[in-house]
Amino acid sequence: MTKQCMEYEGKIIDLRSKVSQHMDQMTIPESNIPKLNVREFQTLLGDHSPEYFIPISGNRSDLKLLAGALSLGTIIFSSDREVMDFIQDHKTEKTQAATEIGNILGKDALIPLIAGSYFVGAVMDNGKLKQIGLFALAGGLATQIVTEGFKKTFYRIRPNGSEDPYEFFEKENHSFFSGHTSAAFSMATVVAHVYRDKPFIPYLAYGAAALTSYARMHDKKHWASDVLAGAVAGHLITRILIRTLEQSGDDIAQGGLLVTPFTHEDSHERKYTGLTVTWKPKKKKKKLDCENYGLEGKELIYLCLTEALGGR
Repeated sequence: MTKQCMEYEGKIIDLRSKVSQHMDQMTIPESNIPKLNVREFQTLLGDHSPEYFIPISGNRSDLKLLAGALSLGTIIFSSDREVMDFIQDHKTEKTQAATEIGNILGKDALIPLIAGSYFVGAVMDNGKLKQIGLFALAGGLATQIVTEGFKKTFYRIRPNGSEDPYEFFEKENHSFFSGHTSAAFSMATVVAHVYRDKPFIPYLAYGAAALTSYARMHDKKHWASDVLAGAVAGHLITRILIRTLEQSGDDIAQGGLLVTPFTHEDSHERKYTGLTVTWKPKKKKKKLDCENYGLEGKELIYLCLTEALGGR
């Protein structure tokens, strides 16, 4: 006897929903199912690229944070040269040691932390550690997609490549914004959220991320406005994604980023690969009225599916 059925007084009682029962009764003749091998299937798909949807739903608090960051960013952007000179003029052995730790936290340590959190959480049945692994993976991927999009849009020159912080749109330059910083603040946001009931942990998490920000300026890899933008992006994107994942409802009804990988071949037969990221606005949920027609069984299912898919 399965979990979906039970026996009572010699009778089998089906506990499944009416929809599940009707769907099991629907059959498709085998002759109508196309049989394709891998090559034929790829030919059928043609050049269509897969699309990946990252659901995002912002609120007023997010907008206030973004507005404040833009205001502060304007001030810091105008002082990038002065901030960089101050940091370079105050280097010591202690700042060098702190920088090495910050760089590790912003890159090399992230994958082991994410994988280790989930693995240890699964073995020890620790829900919070598993949450860190899942949220950090989703938030980190979304953050880095956005980061790469900005880097390959603005092409800002790094501090170790020029004394002028306002050189943009030069190929092979990827200073704006800091990927190490956005990754570090993405991870810090996850840890601070999961352990928000422990007052000292959020401070430690964001403190470690701030150390990564400092390290990137100490090594002349990024300007101050680069690390500020990276910090805000990593925190905001991950915070929105966590909230979205925790909310009920399907992705279709929410706004988000539509990520499409692409391959391009120029006139010299050189191939380029990359990602296009577009905003997909939130759709208003449409209430289905298929149940108002008094139908049952397959007819009801077909009508509801047709209406939900926009065929009516």
